[in-house]
Amino acid sequence: MKKSLALSLSLFLTLAFLVFLVFSLFPVPENGAVLPDRVWQAEDARIDLNRASAEELQEISGIGPVLSEAIVAWREENGPFVREEDLLQIPGIGEKTVAALRGSVIIGGSNEDSGRG
Repeated sequence: MKKSLALSLSLFLTLAFLVFLVFSLFPVPENGAVLPDRVWQAEDARIDLNRASAEELQEISGIGPVLSEAIVAWREENGPFVREEDLLQIPGIGEKTVAALRGSVIIGGSNEDSGRG
């Protein structure tokens, strides 16, 4: 009887921990709001240049408000980035900046409203 009770308690505590872990990693939206798509890639935590907002781009070391707005504006005007070197077309971004960003960004899927013609 004691072994059965201990096993039941152990299973309950394990299940409770797993539920806690799931809700910690995947928060429930408040007031039924839909959570935005995350631009972080789970496997490597790089930011997608084609999906990130200006605020999200500022999380990259070396990208401030001016450059993040310029990146978003270029993307809206010219369509999605095809390769990292496309960043060189943005005033204020040179070879050194592109080289510094290489480990922090990816060129992934484009936003629905930014298609290259």
